[in-house]
Amino acid sequence: MDDSLLAFHYADRAKAFILETFHLFEYYQQLNNCRELMLEILKGCEKEITLGKNICSKITWAKDYFEEASKLARELIRDFNRGDNEQVKEDLRNMLNKMTTCAATAEKNIN
Repeated sequence: MDDSLLAFHYADRAKAFILETFHLFEYYQQLNNCRELMLEILKGCEKEITLGKNICSKITWAKDYFEEASKLARELIRDFNRGDNEQVKEDLRNMLNKMTTCAATAEKNIN
């Protein structure tokens, strides 16, 4: 399989998961007593990015995007545990930007 197609697929998957997580986080902020559920969703987001990072680890140009998004995913969970909702949203935006840029770069490179 073409490296660019592989990177596009996993970046686009992560991007979709991040977008859904962002929407769920907005909803979460209006509810009470569902902290554990939101934490599991955030952990799922981290797992999705880690999957893409592991699979695309040999794609030199894509590796940095996934590594940076993975770092942000860990910070996302840390910020959530600290109760810093504004930073959680910022982490999600930054993760989304990394995966969007990765997917757009991959799309340009698809043979």
